[in-house]
This record gives sequence, C-alpha cells and structure tokens, in this order.
Amino acid sequence: MHTTIIQAAACAASLLLLSAGAQAQAIPFVLLDQSVLIHIPAKDVPDFKSFVGKTLNEGAADTATEWSSSARAGKPAVKVVLTPSARIQTQSAGQCRQLTGQVSQGRNANAWNVLFCQQANGHWKISGLK
Repeated sequence: MHTTIIQAAACAASLLLLSAGAQAQAIPFVLLDQSVLIHIPAKDVPDFKSFVGKTLNEGAADTATEWSSSARAGKPAVKVVLTPSARIQTQSAGQCRQLTGQVSQGRNANAWNVLFCQQANGHWKISGLK
C-alpha cells in the first residue's frame, strides 16, 4: 500500500468535509492530486461527509468502519476504512481524536493519520490548522 504525506491526505479530506456540528469543518488546501479521496464521485460526497462526521462523533475507539462510493464510468468504487482513536483531552486544543484512514480505488491506495480536534461549536477541525 502506498503511503502519502499526512498533509496531502488532510488536504483531500478537508476539502470533502462539510462544516456542520456532526461533521468536520471544511478547510481549503492544495496537493489534492496525491490522494485517492478526490476520486469520490460528486454525488457520493454528502454521504462520505456524513460517514466521516459519524465516525468522529460516534465511532468506537480502535474499531474500523468501512464506506464505499459508487463505481462510475469504468472506474472502481473508492473504498475508505476509518479507525478513530479514543478521545483525548488537551489543554490547548480541547477534545481530539486521531483518525486513521485506508483509502483505495483499484490498485491505487493511500494510508494516513490525521488529528481532529472538536471546536466549542461542535465542529471538528484538523489540528494545527487555522
């Protein structure tokens, strides 16, 4: 499995995430061409956003959950396996969770780890980003 730079995965993930209390906050980035996540069909993005938000809010620690997009025009589905860590409390960022992702589409695959911290308004934000 090919492992990308955490920043590239965070970039792709953050652009796909919706700003809502149950979901992670969108943060624009570049370098998206390095992540399989950008191949999720547009019609499946809302469902993917919901999957990420539900995993951050309700996912059992160290328990993998799988999601798949629909296949399209000769391209296989994008498969995402997310595993959240236990919630940790930090003084500077509040409550946080490490989210480990395994993302694949056919032979292309990425593995990444991103730390999300919950904001006072309930939104999740990738740690260290303004």
